[in-house]
Amino acid sequence: MIIKDRFKLVSNAENILQVSESVIQRYIGEENTVRHVFAILELKKSSISHFTKNKIFDWISNTVRRESIKVVSFDNYPLPVSYNHSTKSHIINLKYFNVSNVASLNPNDLFASLVYAYTFTSLVTKEYKIQESYAKTIVNYLLSFYLQLFGKEYGLIGSYSTGIPKLKFLIACYILSSFFGVSSGKTLFQKASTIAPYLYEEDIKELFKYDFSQIDQFILAVSDLKVMPGLTIIKYTSKLYRFFGVNILPAMEDCSRFFSVMLTSSISGNSIAPKFLFKYNQKEYSTLIEILRRLF
Repeated sequence: MIIKDRFKLVSNAENILQVSESVIQRYIGEENTVRHVFAILELKKSSISHFTKNKIFDWISNTVRRESIKVVSFDNYPLPVSYNHSTKSHIINLKYFNVSNVASLNPNDLFASLVYAYTFTSLVTKEYKIQESYAKTIVNYLLSFYLQLFGKEYGLIGSYSTGIPKLKFLIACYILSSFFGVSSGKTLFQKASTIAPYLYEEDIKELFKYDFSQIDQFILAVSDLKVMPGLTIIKYTSKLYRFFGVNILPAMEDCSRFFSVMLTSSISGNSIAPKFLFKYNQKEYSTLIEILRRLF
C-alpha cells in the first residue's frame, strides 16, 4: 500500500504532517484538550450506534493512550484529520469545521473525526494493511462511481457501452499503481486486465505514455484514449468537490484516505463524508467497510 506525500487535487496539501509538539500546543487552546473530547462524547454515548463505538470509547477512556489525540486549529490545512509523524499524534483540525472549540463541534462530527483519525493512523503507520488483493473491490466501486458521475456527459450509459471496459481497465491501472505500487508498464497492464478484461494491446503505445501512479496522468489517459474526451483535472476536481466536498479528493489519490473516507461515510450525521457514497455500488461499498471491520 502506497502512502502519498501530497495531494495534487487539494492545493498540494500534505497527507501526513511533520510538526513539532511545541507548534501543536500553540494551536490547541485551553478548551480543546482530549479531556473535553471525552466528556462531550460520554454524554452522547448512548445515542451513538456504529461498530467502531467500543474501540473508540476504549481509546478515549484510557487517560494515557488518548493523549495522542490533538484537537487543533490549523489555518492553512484544508483537511479535517491527519497524522503527525513527528509526535505520533492523531490530528483533528477544528478549522475545517469553522469552529474554534471542541464544545461547538457537532458530536457526530467529533465521533466521525476520531474514527477517521484512528483508521487513517492505523493505515499510514502500516499497523493495518490493505492488501493488493482488495484492488478489484476498489476498482468495481469506482467504476460504478465514475459511470454515475460522468456517464451521461460522456456517453457511458448502458451496459453495452464500448467505453466501459476501457474505463474499468484504466481505473485498474491507476489503482494498482497509485494505491499498491505496481510500476507502470507491461506487468501493470497484465495485472489490470485480470481485474478488468480488456484487449489493451490495441492501445499499448499510448498506455506507455502515462504514469498511472499519478491522478493527473490517469485523468489525461481517460481523456486521450477517448473514454471521457476533454476531461481535465479542473473539470474532474470541480465536479467531485461540488458533489461530495473536499474530503473525496484525497480519497481519490491515496489508499489510506480512500478507506478512511468510506468508513467515515457510514457514520450518520457527519459533515466529513456524505452518507450517500454507499449508493454508487452498495455491494462493493459493503465489502470496503467489511475490510476495515477487523480493525475495530
